[in-house]
Amino acid sequence: MRPLRWKSRYQTGDAEVDRRNRAFVDCLNTLIHSAGQREHCREMEEFIGRFTADAEQVLVERPADQDLRAEFAHRLLDALPLGPYGGSACRQCGLCDLAREKIAEHLEPPAECLFKPV
Repeated sequence: MRPLRWKSRYQTGDAEVDRRNRAFVDCLNTLIHSAGQREHCREMEEFIGRFTADAEQVLVERPADQDLRAEFAHRLLDALPLGPYGGSACRQCGLCDLAREKIAEHLEPPAECLFKPV
């Protein structure tokens, strides 16, 4: 799975918003990297693909003051754990748990990242 590359078209002109959004992209890429290092279920692959595509679309179309970190943290919390979690289709990769743990940290200040390396 390819990481989401920061592009100049994502810039809003507001240095703080751009810094936060770029940090969000970096954190999302940490999850993508972690997924590449572990055997995981098909649902996780599809989930990360959809989530990355949604993030990229929002980066292009969003209002300049939108805080992507909070919006996408809530989307992730609603989606996780994935359906196979704990069942026979679960690969026990730990990505559902890792993502939920890092989201919880993110929603509690002063967390800096959704997906800090473990």
